[in-house]
Amino acid sequence: MDGRWLIVGLGNPGRRYDRTWHNVGRMAVDLIAKRHGITLRRRRFGGVTGEGRIAGQRVLLLQPNTYMNLSGESLIRAVSFYKIPTDRIIVLYDDYDIPLRRIRIRESGSAGSHNGMKSIINHLKDQRFWRVRIGIGPRPVGDIVAFVLDKIGRREEQDVARSLEDAADATELILRGEHQVAQERFNRKSSPDVDESQEKSKTAGAVAQASVDADGQGSEEDDREPC
Repeated sequence: MDGRWLIVGLGNPGRRYDRTWHNVGRMAVDLIAKRHGITLRRRRFGGVTGEGRIAGQRVLLLQPNTYMNLSGESLIRAVSFYKIPTDRIIVLYDDYDIPLRRIRIRESGSAGSHNGMKSIINHLKDQRFWRVRIGIGPRPVGDIVAFVLDKIGRREEQDVARSLEDAADATELILRGEHQVAQERFNRKSSPDVDESQEKSKTAGAVAQASVDADGQGSEEDDREPC
């Protein structure tokens, strides 16, 4: 165990899934890397990685190149290689039960309906790790899969950018040991019970914050799924 932290942004690899709602966790790690001058380039552990220091802590940033439902395969390879304890893992991911423009920080809990988190908990055999949940709600009526794989619309660009900034701020606070400050600052205004009636149009469009594209994304056959 070398004392580093693992920061993981969930999403799907490849241009097809860039700027989709299911990739906001991956986009948040892009922003964290940009803020701290960390290059996300090296391909290992079944993903794209970058190493550096944030808030005085050694960090490994990881964007799994598995599809969402296999995210745990990439994470566990990094955890096993560096012997990273679960309390030094931060996972950033989308949550449609939290309204857009809100985030929520938790240090343990179930996966809920998120298949990426189900995979991670299944591989870690532990629910005690930090998670930064980025709101993309309210929960839509109809096909959930189509919703999360839809492109973020122009109308939502600013709201998404704000959420990504908040997620990066929360991650930095956790790394500083100020997790209570992070929870007090963001959880109070990011309860899934708040603003559930908020309207949000899901029109196609571009978002300024792009995900790192992954070469050789692989086949969608067998158990590889984008959700």
